[in-house]
Amino acid sequence: MELKTTIEIKPTEEKIHPHDRITSIGSCFADHIGSRFEEMKMDILSNPFGIIYNPISQMRLIKAALNEEDLNENHIIENRDIYNHLDAHSIFGKKNLIELKEGIREATSKLKDYLESSKVLILTFGTAWVYRYEKTQQIIANCHKLPSQNFQKELLELEDIVKEVAETLQYLKEKNPALRIILTVSPVRHIKDGIPENMLSKSILRLATNKIKKAVEKTYYFPAFELMMDDLRDYRFYAEDMIHPNNMARNFIWQRFRETFFSEPLFAYCDKWQAIKNDLNHRVMNPGSEEHIQFLEALQKKLKRFSVMGNVEEEMNHVDKELENAKSQ
Repeated sequence: MELKTTIEIKPTEEKIHPHDRITSIGSCFADHIGSRFEEMKMDILSNPFGIIYNPISQMRLIKAALNEEDLNENHIIENRDIYNHLDAHSIFGKKNLIELKEGIREATSKLKDYLESSKVLILTFGTAWVYRYEKTQQIIANCHKLPSQNFQKELLELEDIVKEVAETLQYLKEKNPALRIILTVSPVRHIKDGIPENMLSKSILRLATNKIKKAVEKTYYFPAFELMMDDLRDYRFYAEDMIHPNNMARNFIWQRFRETFFSEPLFAYCDKWQAIKNDLNHRVMNPGSEEHIQFLEALQKKLKRFSVMGNVEEEMNHVDKELENAKSQ
């Protein structure tokens, strides 16, 4: 007797490999996916402009990066002595206007570099509800707590999303033909808009991803939203806010992502890194002993071999210092 539905996900033919460069853009679920790859010491750029929920704003940032354009200066606002940009997250907020502009230019330059050299782009759409800035009549990414009269709330049309995203991704693939794209709809519930409104938004995004997948070559869809809604149909898989997936749910969705997109060499890479992590977390019983020194020297060699595949400079420096301290005791 089956007590739950199980979503079957067909593994992709083209897999992610250990040396693949990755870019992840979108909602907080994009941040989560990005952090998983960062923990694996892979080469990934995750949300350089911070969390961006709607697909139109995501595409604007991609185009600005590819064209080396500054973001709209009319979207720079000052609120409570802090400068912010309406097309970026509040992590860029600065008391100094020049520092804000420099931070955004650095993010734009870094995004351009990764977009043109990545093997994989992960795009996570969070919501189809957007806010249009009255001053410029453009859709923006973040209201930064400005008074509501500065904005007009609206629901994106399916056709507008598909056109904007498909055209931008086609343009991107002209710059980087080898790029593979993974689309997801965020499993996070935007219930501040209302539960029926959230489901309407997610439905539009899901329809859009289906059309985009058909329109853009080497584009895949990963059903993170469906896994949360159907495979994990229970409130015990949500955090206390009843909005975000909890750790158990995130681990489950990540495991399904691995099964879908990871190559055998990447699984082997993960096993090697996990073994090194276990050694790094090893509790020392006799600091400074000959056994301790031998352990650190062996770990040093493991990290050096692994550094050909992953960025473990921080861990290597840590072990070097530990070894120096152990030998001085």
